[in-house]
Amino acid sequence: MLSAVFPENIYCMCCGDAIDPSVRSGLCSRCAEKMPWALGNPFHSYMEEFAFDDLLPCVRYGSYARKIMNGLKNGGQNYMAQSVGLMLAERLQLSWDMPDVLAAVPSHKSKLSKRGYNQAELLAGSAARHLKLPYQKGLLVKTRATGSMRMADGRTRRSMLEDSFAITPRFEDAVAGKHVCLVDDVVTTGSTADACARVLKAAGAAKVSVLCFGASSGVRKSRADGGEDEIF
Repeated sequence: MLSAVFPENIYCMCCGDAIDPSVRSGLCSRCAEKMPWALGNPFHSYMEEFAFDDLLPCVRYGSYARKIMNGLKNGGQNYMAQSVGLMLAERLQLSWDMPDVLAAVPSHKSKLSKRGYNQAELLAGSAARHLKLPYQKGLLVKTRATGSMRMADGRTRRSMLEDSFAITPRFEDAVAGKHVCLVDDVVTTGSTADACARVLKAAGAAKVSVLCFGASSGVRKSRADGGEDEIF
């Protein structure tokens, strides 16, 4: 088992160097210093395009964040969710408006069966425990597989994600009038968070915030084909 080779909180989540197990962040001092921490919303200039009301990232997405998320998502090192969840909790505490409930961006059952877990659920549960806030596991469901969107631009992602999320029937009345904090690992174009937020708003959510570990820089570049600008 990977947990026997990489025990919890003994190695830095980023570089793999040994660290003091009491370091709750899971990062060595060198990586913590170099981490591109993000305190603002990188999408603030064009939030009118999205159904969610705020984006709260811990770091700008790049090589450091990618290495950590690859370990959590593809390396089987799901114990990282405890340390990353603490970072998410501390990031949310910087917000002036705390949510009523946390929810996770869902994975389709085909991806769950392959990976064995949804990293967003692990992060949401960890952050909720640190904050002592309610976490509504299974609030959202992904109704169909959309395939890999890693190389897709924002417009293609929105098309792929259309009608792919829904409120789990038993929770249909659970978000009315509530501030819901949607948790994900990484936000790049904002398309997935937007699709989930639209479902939550349709169910009556008063506000939807998005809390994530990494987010893109939010820089917009013009498309070569003359179409709408894309987020990078």
